[in-house]
Amino acid sequence: MFDQVSTDVPPPDELWAQGVVKAMMVPYLDDCSGQVLVDGGTLRTEDIGNGYWALRWVEGGRALLYGYDNDASDTHIQDLPVDLLAGGPAWLPWAWLQDLLVNEDYSVAFLRWWDGSWGGPPLPDHVDDGLAIILADGAERMDEFIDEDGSPSALAYQDLMRAVTAGNVERPVVEALLAALDVQDADPREALDVAARAGVTREEGLVELPAGDGEPSDRWVPVFFHDHLPTVTAMAEREGIEIAELPGSEPPTLKAPPRFCFNSTSGA
Repeated sequence: MFDQVSTDVPPPDELWAQGVVKAMMVPYLDDCSGQVLVDGGTLRTEDIGNGYWALRWVEGGRALLYGYDNDASDTHIQDLPVDLLAGGPAWLPWAWLQDLLVNEDYSVAFLRWWDGSWGGPPLPDHVDDGLAIILADGAERMDEFIDEDGSPSALAYQDLMRAVTAGNVERPVVEALLAALDVQDADPREALDVAARAGVTREEGLVELPAGDGEPSDRWVPVFFHDHLPTVTAMAEREGIEIAELPGSEPPTLKAPPRFCFNSTSGA
């Protein structure tokens, strides 16, 4: 039985604003709850060995959310490979995602796509991809540093969040939050550099991936988990087809058709 994956996830602009503000403040804070990095159009959290999630924008106000939880993600330990792009909309940046899945291998265990609401690949109801667990850790939030609603730090934090969302971060709004957090003698240039990399200043715009124009007819799923290799090879032999290897991969990564995956939507 397939269920729709959990879409009880904050909208991407909320995750983005919280994460970018946290990344801007990291140089000034003694924070051991995790790292938040912004570079090349990607916001990525690292949760001290537990995993990560990353957010990437796609043109048209769309977004991708992907990652892995070391303890909870079990999409890659099923009997067959997982197809994280199953049922994906035409606008997905298919080639970029294919490269991501190859380069990150089993470190991408969940994927969601946003186009006004969150969607994702179908999964059996007993499979947990780990997204809810890693998001609950709140690595992108600054809860331990921001005081109650209406306090100077809360007001300054919300002002900077709004500036990030609007893409018009400037020095005064950064200085206001640093002052409210009682960061002494802080030079806001490091925070402004992060804001520029995030594309949320007046000078630097948001970096977006081009949207795709449909699922490629020859799309394949990378099979890198060693327990899956003999199973997929046997499936190919039964169908009388050859499974290619990704050139230069070591150990070998097979290029399997999506219908070989445990959550295949073929014929559904």
